[in-house]
Amino acid sequence: MLKVPVVFVSGDKGLCEEVTGLNPVIGTIAVKEGIGDSTVSIHPELAIARIKEGMAKALKSDLSKCQVALPEHFSVDIQYKNHTKAYTYSFYPGANLKDPLTVHFENRNYFEVLRFLFFAA
Repeated sequence: MLKVPVVFVSGDKGLCEEVTGLNPVIGTIAVKEGIGDSTVSIHPELAIARIKEGMAKALKSDLSKCQVALPEHFSVDIQYKNHTKAYTYSFYPGANLKDPLTVHFENRNYFEVLRFLFFAA
């Protein structure tokens, strides 16, 4: 792929935890947390200050250690509540209905997978 390092991520606490588990060298700052159907966010000024501080620290790290290896092959299943949506989105080239509520898609190209997700989500 393009070999661009992922140096810093900010957003939801769950996302930051997932990124840290994937590569602990990548800087993260959680500015919100999902709790049930709600989101609890810190004050915007505090978020900006923490993001600036976290980004500055992240950029001083060894950026060569911030690479994230992508798999060679991708397999995606999207399950819908409504069977008509699954049927409609199964028309994406290369996608198929796995069952009445699930669309399956496989590809080696990450950008094609993203294109599918934009189409079917």
